[in-house]
Amino acid sequence: MSSTSSPPRGRRARGAGSSARVLGSGTRARIYEHLSRAGGPLTVRDVATAFGLHPNVVRTHLRTLAEAGLLTVGSRKHPGGGRPATLFAARDDPDAQLARDDPAEGQARLLARLLVRVLQEPPGEAGALARAHDAAVAEGRRLVGVLPDRREGGGLSDAARTAVRALRPYAPDARVARSGDDWAEVAGLEGLADFVVPLHADLGAALQRGLLTGALAAAGVPATLSDGEGTAGRLVWRVRPAGPAARSDQVASERLDTRGVPREAGVVGAMRAIVALRGGEVLEVLTEGPGSPAAFARWADRAGHQLLAVERFADHAGRPAIRLLIRKGL
Repeated sequence: MSSTSSPPRGRRARGAGSSARVLGSGTRARIYEHLSRAGGPLTVRDVATAFGLHPNVVRTHLRTLAEAGLLTVGSRKHPGGGRPATLFAARDDPDAQLARDDPAEGQARLLARLLVRVLQEPPGEAGALARAHDAAVAEGRRLVGVLPDRREGGGLSDAARTAVRALRPYAPDARVARSGDDWAEVAGLEGLADFVVPLHADLGAALQRGLLTGALAAAGVPATLSDGEGTAGRLVWRVRPAGPAARSDQVASERLDTRGVPREAGVVGAMRAIVALRGGEVLEVLTEGPGSPAAFARWADRAGHQLLAVERFADHAGRPAIRLLIRKGL
C-alpha cells in the first residue's frame, strides 16, 4: 500500500516559478525526465541504480525537485515491516497545468523560464536573437521531455503532433494545420510570444521558431523550418525533415548581405554573386522585409538554381535578417 502527497500549496506556488532554475542542472533534468518516463513512482535506490550515483546525491536532487513542485512524494510499506520506502513520482509540468487554467499566467511563466535560460547562456559571439532562439530550443526539448504518456517513433507528422501537444498549454490554438509524408504546417503558436510581439516582432518569431524546433527534435524528428504568412498576419511554420538537401546549416561558398538595399537590387546582386560559383556550390543571402524570399525564389527557379532553406537569422551583432541558401544549378 502506498500514499502520495504534494507539497503544501504555498510551497508549490513558489516552486513552480523556480522550475527553470531547478532544471538548470543537467543531472537533475535527466532524473526528472527519467521519472516522467517511468510510468510509476520510484525509490531513491531505483534512481541511484539507473544513473550510477550515490543514493545521498540522488536523494538531494529528488528533494530539490519535490520542493519545486515537480515531484510528488509518497511512501510504501515493506511487507516484512520496518521503515517505509520513500517514493517519488513526476507530476505533470506544473506550469503547463497552470497554463491550461490561466493561459496568460502560463505564458508569463514560460517567458520567465526563457529569460532565465537566455541569461545563463554565455554571450560568446552570438547576438541576442540567436541566444534567445537557442534558449527556446532547449525549453522546447524540455516541454516534450516531460510529457506524460509520450510516444516514441513515427514520422514527421507524428512528431509535429507531439510537439504541438507539448506547446498547446501555452498556445491554445496550436495545431497541425496540414501535413504530408515529409512535410507539415504548424499554426497557432502566437500565444507563445503574445507579450513579446508588440515590443519586438523578430524576437517573438525567434522564440516561436526555437520552441517548435526543440520540441520536434525531442519528439524524434530534427527538422528545418520556414515561415509564411497565414491569415491576419499570423505565421504558419512549414516543417520538413532536416535531410542532406534541406539542412539550414550547410556551408555556403559565398555570402551576400542585401539588407538595406531595395529588393530588386538585392536580387541583381545575387545574380552577379552566383556567377562566380561553380555548379552545386551554395550562396548565402541575407535579406529583410516581407516578400523578399519570394522574389529570390522566383529568380532562382527561373535561372535553374535551387532554394535550399529560408529561415530567420541574427548576425553576430544581433541584427535580424532572413537567411536564404541557394544552390547554383549544374
